[in-house]
Amino acid sequence: MTVAITRSDDLQRLPMSWEQYLTYDDAVPSEYYGGALVVAAQPSQLHQHIQFRLTTLLHAHAPAGAAVTQGWAWSPDGAREELGPDLMVHEPTTEQRALRSIPFLVVEIVSTNRSADLVAKLQRYAAWGAPSYWIVDPRDHAVTTLVLRDGLYEESGFHTSGAVVLTYGDIEVPVDLDALFG
Repeated sequence: MTVAITRSDDLQRLPMSWEQYLTYDDAVPSEYYGGALVVAAQPSQLHQHIQFRLTTLLHAHAPAGAAVTQGWAWSPDGAREELGPDLMVHEPTTEQRALRSIPFLVVEIVSTNRSADLVAKLQRYAAWGAPSYWIVDPRDHAVTTLVLRDGLYEESGFHTSGAVVLTYGDIEVPVDLDALFG
């Protein structure tokens, strides 16, 4: 069998069916959408520092009993796609491969392939019903918070510096953006 692997910025796409993807060895972090296994380059050091700082803040301000996970798959029942948000806040679960329920919050830290986080994932997260989505942009030192209304995301905040309060649902998370991006 001949397989064409296509590249887009830092992504490699390997066309395959959902059923083939489910049998794929998960030793390589990947996602599945648009009919292809999508493998991204390792995140930068800054990306990882931001992810760690946000994970710590989200843990400190999460609702009682909520779980905060990083780099874990989300695939709502019936989606036949699987994405790996950088962070999620969700109900505790015993699921191992992927979260099947709807998280309270999904967070993406924008990578070099900006269209994946700013378009493709935004559309899927809205269609899948994630009530809150934060887009953290290290290049522009900005955090955009989005709230799902009538199946579409509306911007609820755009922050670029200083001490701010980011929200999802009724939860408030104080963040020093200068330290976050520092």
